Amino acid sequence: MNPAAGPIAEPAEPPRQTSLLRVAAAVAARWRLIALCGLLGGAVAATWALLAHPRYRATAKFALEERTLNPGAAGGLAALAGQLGAGTLGGTRSLQFYADVLVGRDVLTRVALDSFADPADRARRLPLIDILHIGGADSAHRISNAVDFLSAKAVGTTTNDRTGTITLNVTLPDAQLAADVAQRLYAHLEQFNFETRRSAASERRRFAERAVAGSRAELTQAEGALRAFLEANRAGVNDIPRLAFQRERLNRRIELLTDEYGRLSRELQDAQIDEVRDTPVFTLVQAPVAPVYRDFPRRTRMTITGAVLAAALAVAWAAFRATGWSVRELDPAGYQQFRSSLRRRPSR
Repeated sequence: MNPAAGPIAEPAEPPRQTSLLRVAAAVAARWRLIALCGLLGGAVAATWALLAHPRYRATAKFALEERTLNPGAAGGLAALAGQLGAGTLGGTRSLQFYADVLVGRDVLTRVALDSFADPADRARRLPLIDILHIGGADSAHRISNAVDFLSAKAVGTTTNDRTGTITLNVTLPDAQLAADVAQRLYAHLEQFNFETRRSAASERRRFAERAVAGSRAELTQAEGALRAFLEANRAGVNDIPRLAFQRERLNRRIELLTDEYGRLSRELQDAQIDEVRDTPVFTLVQAPVAPVYRDFPRRTRMTITGAVLAAALAVAWAAFRATGWSVRELDPAGYQQFRSSLRRRPSR
């Protein structure tokens, strides 16, 4: 050994590494803190659930059974209307159309102004806008705010094209009020459906009347032309080929007009019947009833969720602390610089 070389440096001890076992030990050492955090989180969630305003959801489900027109009558009137530029004479509508009607401003405005039993006193009836305590600068603003509240937070619809059903959900602070509002919405939809379909049937009937009147006038004119021809050519109609051909042509026109007049007359009769009975019928699959359980808040679920989340945060904090100690040991200078950067405040 050369004494000038100096003492030989001993190898440094390798830094300790973070392991799952070390993290688990750090978490287990703080089980009391974790349990306390879980209890506190559950208590906070339970308090919030007790203080929160309850909401109840009433559900109605109904199917649309569309009864169509007589195929021959509908086809004839629709074709004739298209030829004359009169547009369509009504027809079937989709499930989404009626779902949109339920959440439309017209129907929601009617419901907001309708009277219902006051949850505070069932013997008293008040407009829904007053029961929900909807405010506003004036009546117009109150109605607008009520419609916005109903469409955004209270009334919702879903459609199922496979089963042909519409589901109506109404969520309000009182169970019976939610069921009553759902029933009233369904009644307004029935009324809207009856009025619009009755109007379409009346339009078909009026169009058929005009078509029959026009066909009758053409038939009368053709018969008058044949009569005038026969009176002017009493002799020699069958002997002269030219006169016989003209007579056959007038007869064929009368036959065509007679068939057209008969067809339109039958279509007019069908339209008159359809004006009374041809309306889509909603089959109520599930009537709205007052729900027994709250839709919000679910107190048990919220309490358990709050306790689990608080305990999970405590576990994450304990694991982070265990990992932080290892970082400090692995790179003391870097750890101190990181701590200094957290404490440093930005200059103004």
